[in-house]
Amino acid sequence: MKQEKMMMKCHEQVEAEVTATMRLLDEAEHLEVHHIFRVRLMRRVEENLVQRGRGRVSARLDFGLAFIVLLLLINLASALLVMKPEESQSAATVGQLADNQSDDYSSQEFAYYDQTASYEPEKP
Repeated sequence: MKQEKMMMKCHEQVEAEVTATMRLLDEAEHLEVHHIFRVRLMRRVEENLVQRGRGRVSARLDFGLAFIVLLLLINLASALLVMKPEESQSAATVGQLADNQSDDYSSQEFAYYDQTASYEPEKP
């Protein structure tokens, strides 16, 4: 019962505040805005957006371009190292590299990770 009375009292206070606010709005004088105000406001908003956008886009573009160039240089360098014939080694083809890599992982050291391989401990 007390809660209902408190809610009713709170509701009446809210209604009174709303009524007072609406009365003030009705009594307020009508403001007239200069006919060029909207044009100036929109131009200013657009200028601010352009100024903010230039800094952000150029910074992102610079970092993105630098990252792409770095990746291209790394890929080019790795391709040159693979394809460049050295005096001590013959040039390996991509297929040979793949075979060598798969052979590296089939040794006894990696038998723990390979379910099909069997591990034979070395005897001293």
